[in-house]
Amino acid sequence: MVKKEVTLNRLLVEQLKSNEEIDNEQLKNQFVSLYHYHNELTASLKYAEIIQKGVLPKDRHFKRILSDYFVMYIPQSFVSGDFYWLGEVNNKILFAVGDCTGHGVPGAMLTMLAQSFLNYIILGKKMNNTSEILREFDKKFIETFKHDLENQFHNDWIDISLCCYNKEKMELQFSSAKRKILIVSQNQTDVYRGSNYPLGGWQIENERLFESQTFRVNKGDMVYMGSDGFQDQIGGVLLKKYGSKQLHELLIEISELPCEKQLMILKREFKQWKQGEIQLDDICLMGIRL
Repeated sequence: MVKKEVTLNRLLVEQLKSNEEIDNEQLKNQFVSLYHYHNELTASLKYAEIIQKGVLPKDRHFKRILSDYFVMYIPQSFVSGDFYWLGEVNNKILFAVGDCTGHGVPGAMLTMLAQSFLNYIILGKKMNNTSEILREFDKKFIETFKHDLENQFHNDWIDISLCCYNKEKMELQFSSAKRKILIVSQNQTDVYRGSNYPLGGWQIENERLFESQTFRVNKGDMVYMGSDGFQDQIGGVLLKKYGSKQLHELLIEISELPCEKQLMILKREFKQWKQGEIQLDDICLMGIRL
C-alpha cells in the first residue's frame, strides 16, 4: 500500500513538472510575442513623432518673421496632443498654441487636423480676424466629427489661444477657446482670458462666439501662451501642482532675458520641480517678443 502511494506521488510530481515545463514554454512564447509587439509599437510611435514634428513650424519660419522667441515643447510620450502654429498674412503675424483632447496617438491625430484647418483658414482663405478664424475652425471641426447618426457624435475638443499681431499699428488681437495669454511689458503685466468653451465637443451654446480683444502693445513686449501641462505637473517637496500663479511669476521674472535664456531656465525649473515624478501631460509653452 505504501509502495503504491509512493509510486502515485512520484507520478504526480512528474506530471506537475511536465505541466510546469509546458507553462514555462507558453510563458516564454508570450514574452517573445509581447517583446516583438512592443518593439514594433515603439518604432511606429518614433516614426509618428518624426511626422508630427515635421508639420510643426520650424526655427527658420520663426526667425524669418520674429526677432526673438522660444517654444518649450515636450510630449508626454513620443507624440503630443499639444501643438503650436505660426503664419503671416497681409503683413500680419498670427500665432497659436493648442491643446487637444487627451494625449498620445489620439491627441496627436487631432493636432494634425488642427494644423491643416489653420493652414486652410488663415493661409488659404487669407483670414486674419481671430474671432472669425476660430468660428470657422469650430464649424469645420464639428462637421468633421458629427455623423448622420447623433449617437456617433464624438466628444472631442481643442483648447486654443490665437493672436494676430499688426506690426504697423502695434496692435495685438486675441481670441481663444478656454485658454489665456500673458503679456509682460515694461510698465505692467496683464492676463487676458478668452471664451469659456472649447472648439468642438458637446456644448449647450448653439451659436458659439469666440470674441476678440484688441489692445495696443509696445516693441519689446513679451507674449506668453501655452497648454496646461507645465502648470499641472505634480512635483516639489509637497508633491502638488506647479500652478499658473507660480508659472506667471517665473515668466514675469525672466521676461527681460533673451528668449533662448528664458527657455533654458524654464526647462531647468520643470526638471527640478518634477524630480522623480512622471510627466503627467504634454507640455507646450511659447514666448514671443513683439
